[in-house]
Amino acid sequence: MAKKGRKRSTHDWAPIRASERTLVPFTPHAPNALALAYANTYHVGMSSLALQRVWDLVNHEPDWSCERFFTDGEGVPLSVETDTPLGAFGAIAFSISFEEDYVNLLRMLERARIPARRRDRGAGDPLILVGGSCAMINPLTLSEFVDAFPLGAAENLLPALLPALSQEKRREAVLERLAAAPGFYVPAHHSPDADGAFHRLHKLELSEEQMRRPGHLPTTAIVTPHTEFADKFLVEMSRGCPEKCKYCWATFGMGRFRWHPTEFILEAIERARPLTDQLGFVATAVGDHPEIERILAEGNRLGFRTALSSVRIPAVTEGVLEALWASGDRSITLAPETGSDRLREVLNKPIPNALLLEKVRMIFRQGLTGLKLYFIIGLPEETDEDVQAILDLAAECRAIMLEELAPSGVIGRIHLGVNLLIPKPYTGWQREKMEEPTVLKRRIRLLQKGVARLPNVDLGTMSIRQAIWQTYITKAGADAAEALEVAATGKPLAALLRHFSDRIEPEVFARSTGRLRWQFLRTA
Repeated sequence: MAKKGRKRSTHDWAPIRASERTLVPFTPHAPNALALAYANTYHVGMSSLALQRVWDLVNHEPDWSCERFFTDGEGVPLSVETDTPLGAFGAIAFSISFEEDYVNLLRMLERARIPARRRDRGAGDPLILVGGSCAMINPLTLSEFVDAFPLGAAENLLPALLPALSQEKRREAVLERLAAAPGFYVPAHHSPDADGAFHRLHKLELSEEQMRRPGHLPTTAIVTPHTEFADKFLVEMSRGCPEKCKYCWATFGMGRFRWHPTEFILEAIERARPLTDQLGFVATAVGDHPEIERILAEGNRLGFRTALSSVRIPAVTEGVLEALWASGDRSITLAPETGSDRLREVLNKPIPNALLLEKVRMIFRQGLTGLKLYFIIGLPEETDEDVQAILDLAAECRAIMLEELAPSGVIGRIHLGVNLLIPKPYTGWQREKMEEPTVLKRRIRLLQKGVARLPNVDLGTMSIRQAIWQTYITKAGADAAEALEVAATGKPLAALLRHFSDRIEPEVFARSTGRLRWQFLRTA
């Protein structure tokens, strides 16, 4: 299926290859090969533990090799491992975690001279697969472009996918086989029945029982300095979340909270020692692992510097903070989501400000100097007073910071990260509409003016246009294909939203009623 005579990319992967340290052997001459593509740059894609997990699992198969592709460079995309063109593979598996990367998928196919629409691809073209959280949230948006969507954990899907790719000679036979297998959505075979409903497909997530068996702990397979988590060995701590916040897909779509056994995590840390002295623990609720303090302490004993992804407020303990301090970490991230207790109750996160401020005092008393607080605006029942409450809460956190850090002579910094509500499928607010732009602009200005009066506090906000676009493509059906194709040409977002306003605005600014198109998928 190789594409011959195409202009090759000018991007040089040799320096990247030379800087990578791998735990998994790569066999370039295996009988079967899978292209694994991340629809963004190497810097972003290699931060994805999901991508690294698939690469790890496939390359552990004796008859398979897996080669990575990213958006870096121009011309035909080439693999990091062997500089092989993207179109030379019989199947390309994309891992997509962010809806904004949909257009990058189309651009990568165009650069490889692979027809974007599945109806235009023939026997000589690769099969296009898309997995990852976006596929599990709503695969319909990309269904005009993608041949098959693996839905769930790679451990549960590769045992059906890889034999189908290696044993079937025709693309149609591969798709027929996948359509009959649990956990795959194949648009050419799964269509609505007479009353508009799809056959209900089940996502194959990792179960608690699986997570307690050896071999099911996702970790970094390749350590690299050229990524968001430079030189860090990442370890997944758990899946799901103890909370059921109405805005969050992970807490509903990933099933109930469950964690990996401590002994597996400690064994993984030991394996990382020859590669790096930096650890990163990641999960939706990383601090809720029942033995988090022991794990952090063991990492410190072995000489690692350790970082955590966002920690749930109740999971902040003196033991966790002491371990982070001892490892050299000086910042922590919390997600209050709102400034008022009332609105936090509305979104089903009943954590009072009093508890948050108690944890903030613990953080700065320990000597940490950086605090990131994540908020969402545009929530149902939100008022301007709730937005002002974000500023009031930030001021209280700042006062605590100055008081606790004064003896050290150090002034810390507080960052407020403010996103806009994206009502995603499979959340408690999946039927809600996005807040009107005029209201959002007024509330963002309120925050900007307030933060300007708070020294050592800074603010980052999400683009309203980007939020409108993301809301549309996270909830849309196959009729979004034309808009995605136009977006992939580089049309400015403002012009794109105007051009397709008749499709976008009803999806974004009206509350959804009746049957929701994505509900043919069963959640975990």
